[in-house]
Amino acid sequence: MTPWKRCFAIAFAASALAAESPAKAVYERANRLFVAQQFNESLAAVEEALRLDAKLVPALTLKAKLAMAANRYDLASEALERALAVDPKAAYAQFLYGMAAYMNNEMKEALPRFRRARELSPKDPRAALYLALTTESVGSPADALALYQEAVRLERATGKPSADTLLPGARLLLLLDRLDESEDCLRQAVKLAPTLRDAHFDLARLLLKKAKPAEAAAEGERALTLSDGVITDSAIHYLLLRAWQQAGQPERAATHAATLRALESAKR
Repeated sequence: MTPWKRCFAIAFAASALAAESPAKAVYERANRLFVAQQFNESLAAVEEALRLDAKLVPALTLKAKLAMAANRYDLASEALERALAVDPKAAYAQFLYGMAAYMNNEMKEALPRFRRARELSPKDPRAALYLALTTESVGSPADALALYQEAVRLERATGKPSADTLLPGARLLLLLDRLDESEDCLRQAVKLAPTLRDAHFDLARLLLKKAKPAEAAAEGERALTLSDGVITDSAIHYLLLRAWQQAGQPERAATHAATLRALESAKR
């Protein structure tokens, strides 16, 4: 390249960057507002960014995230389709495109979207995990299990393993009566996230299935003291009712039965 052409190329790149800067600056502000959970302000800013540059993929992706936060999965899909039309290899936009269908319980639509996300980002554990969840939901447990294991492997490779990635595969192993493998995964999950009630609850379920009711009750009681997770108190009390009954402690079982009835009455 001649010196003149090099200067021209640099000047052209600089002018292009300058032309993009206003929209990107507004997008960055919108993203900061999103992180701060100021969703109305974030939406206004992202719309402004898209008025400045209708093809700004990060802004379209953020618009989709805002739509999903409002349970507007139709609007999220529309924004992501626009983003992918601009950049068909945008891996994060493709992943969110799958999430928009998954969160709306549209598993048949989610499946090819997550497959494409895996193709675009084969080292992303999230894509493998959600493809596994979707694959299991459409009735392919063997394929799902392989994907769960791949998600765990990929996440370990990042040096940041998490209980949330281990648990779905452990639950499937439990469902398939592969109890020792499930227990190994669940004990890893408990070690990684000792304050996650879901991990203790699932371990209690497994121990109950292995005819170890006293150990199951201990894990269930531990789960009941924790708040981190999505498992309900009612589910834990029901498990504890069964565990204490099988452990030969009907008084403790009766206590949980009474609490469970009170919780159910409060819902009416």
